Amino acid sequence: MFRFRGMVLAAVLSLAAIAAAGAARAETLTEALVSAYNTNPQLAAARASLRVTDEDLAEALSGFRPLIELQGSNANTIGRVQQGRATSREPVSGQAQIVQPLFPLSGFAAVNSADARIEVGRASLAAVEQQVFVAVVAAYVDVIRDEALVAITRDIAASLLRELESNKRRFEEGDISQTDIALTQTRLSQVQADQVTAEQNLRRSRSAYEEVVGHPPMDLANPGLPPSLPATREAATAVAIDGNPGLLQARRNEELARVDIDRALAGFAPTLNLVGSGLYAENQSFDGEQEEQYSLQLQLRVPLYEGGATQSRVRRAKELWSQRRAETITTERATVRQVADAFDALTTTKDVIRYAQEGVDAAREALDGVRKEAVEGFRTTFDTLQSEQNLLDAQRRLKIAERNELFAGWQLLAAIGAFNAKETGLETKIYDPKPHADEAWGVGGAFSIAPLDGDPVPQPTSTAPGVLIPAEAGRAAAPAAPAEPPAPDFWDELFGSPAEEPQAAVPVAAPAPAPAAAPDETGGNFWTDVLGIPADEIQPP
Repeated sequence: MFRFRGMVLAAVLSLAAIAAAGAARAETLTEALVSAYNTNPQLAAARASLRVTDEDLAEALSGFRPLIELQGSNANTIGRVQQGRATSREPVSGQAQIVQPLFPLSGFAAVNSADARIEVGRASLAAVEQQVFVAVVAAYVDVIRDEALVAITRDIAASLLRELESNKRRFEEGDISQTDIALTQTRLSQVQADQVTAEQNLRRSRSAYEEVVGHPPMDLANPGLPPSLPATREAATAVAIDGNPGLLQARRNEELARVDIDRALAGFAPTLNLVGSGLYAENQSFDGEQEEQYSLQLQLRVPLYEGGATQSRVRRAKELWSQRRAETITTERATVRQVADAFDALTTTKDVIRYAQEGVDAAREALDGVRKEAVEGFRTTFDTLQSEQNLLDAQRRLKIAERNELFAGWQLLAAIGAFNAKETGLETKIYDPKPHADEAWGVGGAFSIAPLDGDPVPQPTSTAPGVLIPAEAGRAAAPAAPAEPPAPDFWDELFGSPAEEPQAAVPVAAPAPAPAAAPDETGGNFWTDVLGIPADEIQPP
């Protein structure tokens, strides 16, 4: 049913966009949502945070994969042997070790915990997306309201200004007194002050709009209410219990806390590893001997007592689970209240709009009558000014009520968990977090410094003039460069790029006796300057 509601919602938003196309480049709510979805930095940060969380799975899976290490050393050693003469040698050694976990119980718990953390991250991203969309709607309807209030106060101020000029002429003719002119001037000053305040509020709303959407508002079209909202509070609450992103996030946190108990208990489990190693060494002594060692062994580790650290982690995990369960109940109650408030606000504002519209019609009719009676001398200037103020107040109440109705409708849609890019059918590429998470199950790209997968939608942009985000600044400052060769992989970085690959090894003849080391231009060499050994006593091994 709610998939159909999303289709209807997308159709209504599309029709609203078509209807508004005839205006002078009116910006629809759909366009504002698309802009925020693609450029809002809060959303971009949430997506990046989720990709960071995805790496927890890759780290957890590493507990099942082999660990390969290489170690090597090369030195130059000198000693006094052979009747006190100094002899040098170059010991060389290399060692390789492979450790393959065979029984990693803690690894299974780590994978389950990583999966749960990813689910928490996805729920958090959905909650942030909905928060951004609600902020877009709030800024959108605030701009519409404040533009209307500015127009209303401007019209009333213009009317009072004309009335003031008319009263001055009537005063010169002796029809009214100076008091009437003072009353009109007082009311005009009040309305002009209200106009300044309204313009300030409009600037504030436009700034808020630019902050969340990414560009200043253009001619905004009335978005209307979202279609297919629940008809009753009970129906809305039932949908929200299953779909509210904040509540889903709380439940995912509770599940994560439960899984972390198993992860803490895994600290008591034994581990079994298969270890293979090889060692090669030569010139470890002045005899010039070579040594090779190879081993294959099973290593069993059984934790018996770790000072109570594991027990403490288990107790903490259990208490955290209790905390998360209580937080889930708290969030559930808050969700029910949020739905009730939004539903009541929506139904109440409908009545307020009806009464406010009746008040505007009555105030306009009363003002017309008072003005006619004032011309005939049956009404005073004060009566006319009061009628104009009544009309102004009624129009303000109507615009505020219309704004509140629109916001309440979209807020109710958010409360039931249906206000997101997929449900609203935004015509843009929907961010899918699954491909990046799937990369964590393999080792593809593990040796690359670049991220495995980037954000598929445009990056956020700065709204300050002349300010670039770091990525943009790098692109702007970097000169055009020729095509670069493919980046070296891990082994190229470790042993040198192909361009620096050493030539094939050439057999080396036995070293000839080295001549006495002569001091260089800097005043000697290491052996003579540091160790104090005469140069003529240094002999090869």
